[in-house]
Amino acid sequence: MNKMKIEVFFSLILMSISCFSGLLFMYLVLNNCCYIISWEIFNIMSLFVELDILFDWVSCSFSMLVCLISSSVCMFSVSYMKGDINNKRFMLVLMLFVMSMNFLIFIPSFISLILGWDGLGLVSFCLVIYYQNNKSLSAGMLTVLMNRVGDCFILSGISVMVLLGHWNYLCIWYFWFFDVCMVFIVIAGMTKSAQIPFSSWLPAAMAAPTPVSALVHSSTLVTAGVFLLIRFYYCLVEVEYFCLFMIFISIMTTFMSGICAVYEYDMKKIIALSTLSQLGVMMMSLGMKMPMLALFHLYTHALFKALLFLCGGNIIHCYNGVQDIRDIKGVSYNLPLTGVIFNISNMALCGFPFLAGFYSKDLIIEILLSNNMNLLMGLFAMFGVCLTMLYSMRMSIFMMWGDVKSVIYENMEDSDMFVVYSMIILCFGALFGGFSLQSLVMSFNEVIMLPIFYKLLVLMLIFLCMLISLSVWGLSSGKQKYNMLYWCNSKMWFLSFLSGFPFLIFMKLSSNSTLKLIDNGWLEMLGGQGLLLFLKNVMLLMERWMVVMFNVNMIVIIFILIFMD
Repeated sequence: MNKMKIEVFFSLILMSISCFSGLLFMYLVLNNCCYIISWEIFNIMSLFVELDILFDWVSCSFSMLVCLISSSVCMFSVSYMKGDINNKRFMLVLMLFVMSMNFLIFIPSFISLILGWDGLGLVSFCLVIYYQNNKSLSAGMLTVLMNRVGDCFILSGISVMVLLGHWNYLCIWYFWFFDVCMVFIVIAGMTKSAQIPFSSWLPAAMAAPTPVSALVHSSTLVTAGVFLLIRFYYCLVEVEYFCLFMIFISIMTTFMSGICAVYEYDMKKIIALSTLSQLGVMMMSLGMKMPMLALFHLYTHALFKALLFLCGGNIIHCYNGVQDIRDIKGVSYNLPLTGVIFNISNMALCGFPFLAGFYSKDLIIEILLSNNMNLLMGLFAMFGVCLTMLYSMRMSIFMMWGDVKSVIYENMEDSDMFVVYSMIILCFGALFGGFSLQSLVMSFNEVIMLPIFYKLLVLMLIFLCMLISLSVWGLSSGKQKYNMLYWCNSKMWFLSFLSGFPFLIFMKLSSNSTLKLIDNGWLEMLGGQGLLLFLKNVMLLMERWMVVMFNVNMIVIIFILIFMD
């Protein structure tokens, strides 16, 4: 199987699995049922270790979405990874990534879930460091170490759930350490979905190839934390202050990522920060006691975000690896099809009416307006959501309609059929995915009673932000004053610095004191150096004693010889 065939082969397999999962999803929705397959591995006294596989409409629909996006990404990789000598290894690791996500989706056992959860973290590290340079290595280490925090809390939750005698999260009841276990689940979900203060690894993971970014930011790694909290929601909601905590964390994440994206010029990092913003919106929906609405937004976001990354990857590929939006000009003239699809996915991200993102985002904003929340948090939440339009329009203004200048790129065309097919498949999802899912699944429909002003407020905010974007960046030359505000926001409020440097200083000081006190201290005094010094002193003492005894003996012998004469 040559390099051109392996991607197509995996793409066809994933598309077949997606179609099968879609048919099973339709069957389960229409019959309102689910199936659990259980295999008992072993049991010790009253403790049963089982491998359960859950087939319900949530797991089948999510698997359908993951395999559909992965199939398009594999097809896109035919063109994007052309000429790479490790192409086959890349595709095998990518398939491991998809398999780990499906483990996480279908397994309801808490102890078996760690297979998919830990597999995602390990394989993502291998993919982030794929290009094997210092930047990729530092990004990969930040990604894997930040995710290991969540893995540790998952393992702690598994150890706490021993008190129940099982690890099936569908059958959890209240026990002594129930609140502690749920706190572990929340922290694990926050690390995987990059909520504040664990947000620094998400833009750093952009060091991976663009097909990997399309998977990571749409339907696999970052959505695993949201999916875990959705699965555990009916247990988490029993914990006091869970909803208030999630609303606060999600609003701060949405606000921070939106502000930072406005000050960013790297195209992939802008799209990554938009993912962080939408993850905050999903968590906000969980905090407002709407788990199915969070799942709905997760599905629609996966469709248009994967499409946005594929369009961005094609632009980077055609512009010879340039990612700075100030240097990418005239995409709508040079790559007309990519430009149109890029704008469609951007509008779906902003919640433009009747695109995929509108159906879920509009419902979340309306529930936010009708929610019993204080004014300050409500304003922060609305401002954070509105920032999506600002940085999306800014990116389009720089890239799509900017004047072609400075560099002339040749052989720039939308003729690669693998790229075109992969983008068109996801484009249909970005156009009709929200309407289709809302029509099929009754859980995604919510009846909200609001005044007409509030109903129209969402559309008014969209068009108002569009006008603000045109007025602020329409005549922008791309120059930015490097003041303190720019420095703070471009560094993501120093989260990367604060999440790494203080711990490094602490570990350095503690390791130095340990080295001086134990390794160079007690262990040396009681070990090799101490034993050597003791033996040296003993030998020196014995030497002096022997010298003294020798002198005494000589004196005695001399005296004896003298008196004998």
